[in-house]
Amino acid sequence: MKLIDTHTHLPGTLFGESPRPVEDIHRQFEAEGIHQAWFFTTDGLIRDTARNNDILAQAVRGRTDMFVPFCTVDPHTGADAAIRELERCARTLSMRGLKLHPWLQAFSLTHLSVVPILKRAGELGLPVLFHDGSPPYSTPLQIAWAAEQAPGTQIVLGHAGLDDLTDEAIRACVRNPNVWMTLCGPSCGAIDEIVRRAPPERLLFGTDGGGFFQNLTAWYVAKIRACVSSRRLLEMIFHENAERLLEVAREGAREK
Repeated sequence: MKLIDTHTHLPGTLFGESPRPVEDIHRQFEAEGIHQAWFFTTDGLIRDTARNNDILAQAVRGRTDMFVPFCTVDPHTGADAAIRELERCARTLSMRGLKLHPWLQAFSLTHLSVVPILKRAGELGLPVLFHDGSPPYSTPLQIAWAAEQAPGTQIVLGHAGLDDLTDEAIRACVRNPNVWMTLCGPSCGAIDEIVRRAPPERLLFGTDGGGFFQNLTAWYVAKIRACVSSRRLLEMIFHENAERLLEVAREGAREK
């Protein structure tokens, strides 16, 4: 079955990672059956944001059949500066999404820059994937509040609340038609609850692989298969919803 992994990372030095050539990651993903991977910077979340966006763009050049690059921006620089970097990444670097990590980047969802950044991302046709599930700044309902302020932007909860905040993630997704969830981190019990209660057309597959951890694909596929018996729903989770999400984001683009 075709796999689109919506949560992967370019190796860097964050948390003592050992950098790996992107060619190796490409071969690994192909061997694991991944058709396409949404690819994020790690080092750019804590330092030299623009430089690390450039590094990511260079790493995937010529490999966009596999990698869908997501940039990041720093809300602490202010809305104007962050939006300029977002526009540069979209127009010059051909980035196709935005990754934000309120926990590592240490910003509240009520920071004055956040909503303008999210709105501009939607106008540029970029979905925004958030780290979620880690208080104090990354709870699903905090992210859902921001999603409500930018209804034209597609927002992804990158961990579906992890285990502790599964119920919040479900409520965020049910309440907000622009909120999606990547089943990356929840236990089988939490996935059972998500599949039972959340909109099936907004559930995504992801592993947190590439930079932080390796060889996770088979384990995550097995876990989801253990929780989902419907082949139709598996097709939606493993690739169809991710393909549609990128299409929905592009359709919502309104260049200025």
